[in-house]
Amino acid sequence: MASRIARLTVLPLVVAIILLVALRSVAADGVIVSVIGEVDVHRGEDARSATEGYVLREGDMIVVKPGASCTGFSPVGESFDLKGPAELEFAGAGSVVEEVSSWVRLQLAEWIGESRRQPLTTRNVRDWTIPTEAPAQIIPAPEGRVRSGKSRFFWTTLSGIDRYVVTLAPAQGDEQERTARDHSIVVEDLTPGEEYVWKVQPDTEGWEGETRWRGFTVLTVEEEAQLEAALDNLDDLEAGVLLLSAGLHEEAIYRFDAALAAPELARSAKLWRAQALADIGLYRNAYEDLVGARGQD
Repeated sequence: MASRIARLTVLPLVVAIILLVALRSVAADGVIVSVIGEVDVHRGEDARSATEGYVLREGDMIVVKPGASCTGFSPVGESFDLKGPAELEFAGAGSVVEEVSSWVRLQLAEWIGESRRQPLTTRNVRDWTIPTEAPAQIIPAPEGRVRSGKSRFFWTTLSGIDRYVVTLAPAQGDEQERTARDHSIVVEDLTPGEEYVWKVQPDTEGWEGETRWRGFTVLTVEEEAQLEAALDNLDDLEAGVLLLSAGLHEEAIYRFDAALAAPELARSAKLWRAQALADIGLYRNAYEDLVGARGQD
């Protein structure tokens, strides 16, 4: 228990406030979601080809050549969909930043910053059945997020084992053990805004394998409402990117699955799904998506 608490040590209040102020004071980032054809991003005197995941900043200008198209989120959190020939310049922060756009912008900026250090690697229900030598958490992603009302947790399976013990613990509180069949469990009583850790091990007496704690955060009621409002007018690909930025990897992957049905979005959907799969540790699946996306160049 002591080791778990040590891992959850929070920054002193003064330091946390300084970091929060700094985050809100820096310029936000946008991101390119999909690119078809010849699209360039001009930044000052520099011009380079646009790619999925390209980080956009205030002052950038997107130039879409005839027959090409480009979608994404601007540095102020607004979605755009350009059909060539077209140009779009992102001026300084304007006066149209609403509450939802502000929250979307913050999530994208935080996630983009993290994704730079990570390998970029239909709404049908996935079973996430993956055999390994020891159970390992899949969803939620490391330091990911879950919804407060009802969230599903998935892990890899062990041969011959069909019952597992899942341990959940809030940052300040006692551990709770739950027994689950197969490789998943639905949790409905998580506290909005709370940080938790969880681990899983087979329900077998005398098991001596290693299991590790993994952290996640529960969305607040306000965040969920803002997220749902932002998702209303987005297509599957854009919605997947937004969900990924919010840390909801399972929902994001389902949206990317659905986006594959549109031929013009398939390549971008595979690239973004590769990112999501890499985030949850499924590197082989991520690699397969990357190879598939290259085949569609």
